[in-house]
Amino acid sequence: MRETFVIHSRLSWRQLRGAAATERKHGMQAVAIEHLAARLAGGFLQPIDSDALKEVVSEAITTDLGEFNDIKTLPGFPRAAAATLEKAWAADLKFVELAKATDALVRSRIDAVSRLEALVLQHLPPSMRRPADLVNLALQHLRHAKTLFGSIRVLGRTEMSPVWRPLLGALKDVTEVQWVAGPRQVPRWVRALGIAVVETAPEHPEIESQSCASPRHEALEAMRWARALIASGHAKPEEIAIAAASPAEWDDHFQALGEMAGIDLHFVHGRKALSTSEGQLAAALAEVLLRGFSQARMTRLIALLRSQNTEFEIVPGNWWHALPEDAPLLDAASWREVVTAMSDPTDANSAAVVRALTNLIETLAFGLKRAGEVGGVLLRGRSLAIWQRALTEGPPEALDVTLASLALPDQVAQEANIIWAPAAALAAEPRPWVRLVGLTSRAWPRHQTEDALLPNHIVDRALLDPLPVHQADRRDFDTIVKTTTRQVVCSRARRDTQGRINGVSPLYPKAPREIYRQRARVPEHAAGWSDRLFARPGEFEGLPVARSARSCWIDWHTERLTAHDGLMRANHPLVVAALNRRQSATSLAKLLRDPLGYLWSYGFRWQEPDETEEPLQLDALAIGGILHATLERAVSALELAKPGGFGTADDASIADAVGTALDAVAREWARTRPVPPPVIWQRKLHDIRTLAIAALGYREQSLAGQRSWAEIPFGGDRSVEHLSDERRALLPWDPTTQVVIPGTTVAIGGSIDRLDLDGAGIIARVTDYKSGKPPKKQLILKGGGELQRCLYAYAVRSLVPAVKEVQTRLLFPRGEADGLYGLADPAAVLATLAGFVTAAQRYATAGNVLPGAGAEDDFNDLAFALPGGAKESYFELKSSLIAERLADLSPLWEME
Repeated sequence: MRETFVIHSRLSWRQLRGAAATERKHGMQAVAIEHLAARLAGGFLQPIDSDALKEVVSEAITTDLGEFNDIKTLPGFPRAAAATLEKAWAADLKFVELAKATDALVRSRIDAVSRLEALVLQHLPPSMRRPADLVNLALQHLRHAKTLFGSIRVLGRTEMSPVWRPLLGALKDVTEVQWVAGPRQVPRWVRALGIAVVETAPEHPEIESQSCASPRHEALEAMRWARALIASGHAKPEEIAIAAASPAEWDDHFQALGEMAGIDLHFVHGRKALSTSEGQLAAALAEVLLRGFSQARMTRLIALLRSQNTEFEIVPGNWWHALPEDAPLLDAASWREVVTAMSDPTDANSAAVVRALTNLIETLAFGLKRAGEVGGVLLRGRSLAIWQRALTEGPPEALDVTLASLALPDQVAQEANIIWAPAAALAAEPRPWVRLVGLTSRAWPRHQTEDALLPNHIVDRALLDPLPVHQADRRDFDTIVKTTTRQVVCSRARRDTQGRINGVSPLYPKAPREIYRQRARVPEHAAGWSDRLFARPGEFEGLPVARSARSCWIDWHTERLTAHDGLMRANHPLVVAALNRRQSATSLAKLLRDPLGYLWSYGFRWQEPDETEEPLQLDALAIGGILHATLERAVSALELAKPGGFGTADDASIADAVGTALDAVAREWARTRPVPPPVIWQRKLHDIRTLAIAALGYREQSLAGQRSWAEIPFGGDRSVEHLSDERRALLPWDPTTQVVIPGTTVAIGGSIDRLDLDGAGIIARVTDYKSGKPPKKQLILKGGGELQRCLYAYAVRSLVPAVKEVQTRLLFPRGEADGLYGLADPAAVLATLAGFVTAAQRYATAGNVLPGAGAEDDFNDLAFALPGGAKESYFELKSSLIAERLADLSPLWEME
């Protein structure tokens, strides 16, 4: 016998499908009311799909929409417009009748919505019809209802939209129609239409109320409760449900806790698209199109493409090792150049890899305006579907917002697992064991909100939304309590995620007593491994990681030096490798002032991440880089342009050379690196120009037959790789020659800001430019932090043996008075520094890699790895011990 169930959710459909298969009911079918109407209407008609509706609205924004023209390009407009039309259709509103209103404002808005509806209906497939149209056509074919559907039973519903009610009333006259309410409340209009109602007595489950600390604590307690039921044998996973009026606030918590607990949860309303690998690929592509090329973005995108697009499987997992470390690669041209350089004639796959990466770059170069085309080329399967849905939700410029709002059907089978569901879905298909979360005054029942396009002052809220959300939430709660057979646990959060006190929901049960759950309580059944260890300190203490942490904590607070302070075995290969590298002024200062920080930076390769890819201002490092590049270009230009070189240049020539040099440097900088907004960028360039002119315009006696160079590499510095043959020929030495600090085995390298040599090559003058504020007193080594001019002197003595005298200076162009700071006795300072370098090398090799004075600096970027409150307690306890252990190095920290 043919039998049709009119259901409310996919949960009911799956349950009925399983029951039909078990009981061999071949004539049973389960459909939603809109599909029943569409089938009876005939002609392969179908209801309007929500995704198709939003897509058509997105296409309609290119036309005139009257009042909506100012907002139609906003990201949320397609979703808001589709929601308004769906509500109006479900309520069976007639825009023609509403437009007869006398108020001009109302008429104007109704006209705009009516125009939007007409455009939508025009662009939808002919098979898709509005609910009222389906009902009218179905009413014309009532004679076929008994043949098509047999007896009809409306299952698991407490209400139905007004547009479908006439059809249900007419169907009862031609076939058997039953409203299977069970213990649910029955709408008055059902009895008024004379539809047969099947009712049963309500269930009487055990009801328990619990208050939790926060929404996350609610989720944690729910998982503990579910695990306890399963572990005790009281319930199977498929008999347990957790629900909320609106689950979005808890989705992330339940996803994380489910993975931690090893319990599969079926998200009835779908999982966030960005929680899937396909969603992450779409997000990575959107990131590149929205914010441009960068090493980090491209590395992430290609890693995801390798796993989901067969065309990129040939790209090796370590392809990014071929990228230059310091190159920002912020445009397609830079990427084309780098990828072309990856070609290796000896590697058979090299050409295919280069071709795949080149095609990727060319596709991405299409830009954001062609986002749909870019996605079609690069994405496949679910990732492409996610991408296309996001583009229907809003313009390409809002991809990051729309992708974050998308949800996908859950792949976890609900038939054999715990479900996490909206209350409306659970009300349609109850389970024996239920936990309801979020019973606060703000979350359950939810508050009714104004429609985005037809607010209450345009269309009466009761007409547009005759089944408001707050009434639905109350009905769903009542239904869940009446249909659950074993237990209903109701929980509320005492505070929200921002720490505000929550009110109690009026639906919260007045149980004999409320169970007050503390966040740090010891649960009877832990949700998972980490929850168990957190609740049972004794068990945690037995783990190796706990013993190690306890030992570290004791060592940090004990007046002795230990391995947790930086003591290690002698000649550790990591330390030896770091010491054998070519040292810069920065790395050498770190070794002298903070040996432990040196190990972290140059042994472990820890680096502070660059989080400001779109800076609002230039930091000190960037300003220094632009200034030094400008000085180098200006000095080189003056040396070539003037008969006497830079030493005879006047103020006007210096200003012209600086201006030309800065323009070139700024163009190159903006091409290869992110820069601040134009106003700030131009202001900073003005400041740098002033500094550069002041630096080169500093008046002092020129050396006899002076020759000058700027930014001269030495010791094999990385900048040598970018030197042209012409530029290299003009240098006073071979920049690849190794430079070793006298009396040590430490090799150094870098670039000298400016070098002046007299005509005989006997007197050298090295200048280190400083863009900061000048110090209040003369500096020598500044506790090991000021090394550039000393290293410059070592380089000049090593590479120009004929030099008899080296003058080393710091020049602060910002200084209002004399900003030149020289060394009174360079030879003695250099000898002293060499002794400290030898001591630092000896201590590090011996395994005394301890935090020095530099670790206490206010701007130590590695402070996160030190004990908490290091300045207040750790260094107060350990400083004297460290100074004693590093006795030959610690005096440096006190030097000016």
